[in-house]
Amino acid sequence: MPPSRSPFAPIHALVARRTGTALSELQSRRIDEKLAGRPGGMSARYLLYLQSPAGAAELAELIDAISVQKTELFRDEAQLEALRTHVLAPLVARARRPLRLWSAGCATGEEVATLLVMLAEVGADPASTVLGTDMSETAIARARELCFSSEQLQRVPLGVRDRWFVSLGSGRHSLVGHLKERASFLVHNLMEPSYPSTVEGRGFDIIVCRNVLIYLTPESFSRVVESLAERLASEGLLVLSSTEPLLSAPPSLRTLRYADAFFYGRAPPEAPPGVPAPSMPALSAVRPSQSGLPAVRPSQSGLPAVRPSQSGLPAVSPTRPGDPPEAARGEDSAHRDADALFSQVLDAVGSQSQPDPQTEDSLRRCLFLDPDLAAARYLLGLVFEQRGAWTDAAVEYRRALRSLEEGRARATPFFTNNSRLQMACVRAIERVERATPPTSR
Repeated sequence: MPPSRSPFAPIHALVARRTGTALSELQSRRIDEKLAGRPGGMSARYLLYLQSPAGAAELAELIDAISVQKTELFRDEAQLEALRTHVLAPLVARARRPLRLWSAGCATGEEVATLLVMLAEVGADPASTVLGTDMSETAIARARELCFSSEQLQRVPLGVRDRWFVSLGSGRHSLVGHLKERASFLVHNLMEPSYPSTVEGRGFDIIVCRNVLIYLTPESFSRVVESLAERLASEGLLVLSSTEPLLSAPPSLRTLRYADAFFYGRAPPEAPPGVPAPSMPALSAVRPSQSGLPAVRPSQSGLPAVRPSQSGLPAVSPTRPGDPPEAARGEDSAHRDADALFSQVLDAVGSQSQPDPQTEDSLRRCLFLDPDLAAARYLLGLVFEQRGAWTDAAVEYRRALRSLEEGRARATPFFTNNSRLQMACVRAIERVERATPPTSR
């Protein structure tokens, strides 16, 4: 039943508003199933009850029903390696104090365990801590155990598994005790105005909020990012997933680009007139990408110059039908050009307070060179979505999804996990369809 026709549509709206979520059809059905057997059905009185202190427990159950609790240990290895090499290790060497990390939207605790292990592996101060929060009470109850199945540990390197996990028997494994002691958990809704803070009051050194924002409405997305940025320490870093790039970063954040990942650092405060602003310490040098693509430093004024052909698109070596070697070389050349241009787009994304009009043009040029560059199509969809062009956004998301489903899409730096990108496209399509007025569909 479409959500607009559901007898519980007002409750859908309440849950969506409280969580900032763009409810999918599955999430709406879960709410309906929860309420279907309720005596008396839907009523204005019940809606008021859910919004009262007396109804808080029932509202929490509905929020729990829509929460996404799918996560993994050491998820997105390329990004985690960049975090370890370029951020954690230099920070540990420089800070020489306990670090404070926050996993926002930690689900059942896999990311908290991952961060605790990473801190231990780089030799962080033993008093360093990781806070895990989630809006689901059920998820937090499981997360507090920091216990995982043998299947979950299969993706963990054997040496890491032996050092930091102990068998409990019956296929269950626990994080070692001295690491578990460094974790704390809290039920927290990112849409609530009150956010966690560190004991010292200096802010978090690193906040990790991955694969959470894709479930939010654009307005909630922006609000949460700004709130998280406010909780960062002066040199703190915000880590989002590759499918949640900031097309326009708030003034409080600056984009930091590395060979296989990008993060968002707390921007230094504006200096008084005539006084140079303090520069953010470099966490580590930018290294060339293992894929062979240049790791271009962020441009200070939009996209780096790209020489277009007379048609307005980058020149591509011509290929001749019937000449497979030449055709293959031409296709490889086009793919390299597309990847290089896409790399430049990523440099520019998030470096402006407002979306750069050139971003759309550059993404279209990427897709002229390689129509199956699904990551570029996904970003183009995000550009349209941020602009409120819901129909155009849905078209690009569907094209990207089709390319991924049919196996034609190439993995690219920052978007190396095509299955995760495919899931992000599905979620994006649901999100924009919900936002599209019925007359525009």
